[in-house]
Amino acid sequence: MADAALKKKVRDILKTGYFRDPDDAVSVSDSEDVDGNIHVVIVSPKFSGKRLSEKTDLILSELQRLDPEDWGRVSLSIGVSPEELKAL
Repeated sequence: MADAALKKKVRDILKTGYFRDPDDAVSVSDSEDVDGNIHVVIVSPKFSGKRLSEKTDLILSELQRLDPEDWGRVSLSIGVSPEELKAL
């Protein structure tokens, strides 16, 4: 299980940065594969019309504000628009 303080720090960085709008949903959860790692899922209209690489770049640019040791604990990040989520 990942440290609760780390999960809060990651969520706070994302929610006070680019993904701070009320329509942006940020979820930070434990990795099921590696103990101590976390997964980040963001649902945001800001991803509409963007390619996967653009979405990844947006998320990673925000996560770069983490300390390197914390950054290394993020083992998965996914960004989808609300429209893409409905299609799943």
